Amino acid sequence: MPEQVEKKVKHIMVPIQDYATVFLENSLRDAMFVLKNTFFASCTAGSQAHRSVLVFDHHKRLVGTLSFRDIISSLKTQGEGPKHWEGAFTRLCLSQAAKKVKEVMRPVGEIRVNAEDSILDAIYLLMNEDLELIPVEEKGHIVGMVRAVEIFKEVSELVEANAFS
Repeated sequence: MPEQVEKKVKHIMVPIQDYATVFLENSLRDAMFVLKNTFFASCTAGSQAHRSVLVFDHHKRLVGTLSFRDIISSLKTQGEGPKHWEGAFTRLCLSQAAKKVKEVMRPVGEIRVNAEDSILDAIYLLMNEDLELIPVEEKGHIVGMVRAVEIFKEVSELVEANAFS
């Protein structure tokens, strides 16, 4: 098999401008609206719908992400079991919608990959840090995000292309 140059993180990342964004102080209601519309607008053949939005502070710095899972996780109940849940789902959903994004989001922290890093670096961080996506940095700026779905796409295409080698 001929030696081929492996792609870098920059070749598979989603550019930052392709993500929907919200701000820390937005309500969860607003963020759900953005996330829902972004997800369903992206659900076309061959596209990879975004299951999260990026969260920025008032200085326009990336500070977190908000995903379907984060929103659903905010609905965890305490105390009594299912026999006392009549009407609780509706009340809980509506009360949570008033929360600020900053109360529910997942902070991005300092973990980053460089645009020139190997895809294996991104895999290592995704798996070992239990992340859904990782910011991609170039010259000190966030230029994109890499998710497991982009990595899987690259893996599957590489294997298919070399299936009969």
